[in-house]
Amino acid sequence: MSAASYNYEHFDRYVEDGREEREFAAFPNLLHAGGPAPEISGVLLDEGNQVALSAVWRRRTVVVEFGSFT
Repeated sequence: MSAASYNYEHFDRYVEDGREEREFAAFPNLLHAGGPAPEISGVLLDEGNQVALSAVWRRRTVVVEFGSFT
């Protein structure tokens, strides 16, 4: 995803209506190091295709970052 395609308007509404704070406050209780990962899908950066996490971890090491790398 490029910066030009990022949906800033959606993100601003998400922050303004308080969803960001509620979800962030609940996060420490949802996932723990060493626990099973949720079934999620994402876009492979090297291929551009959407894929399920469970399909990727069978082929190679996976790091899931819940947040921003910036």
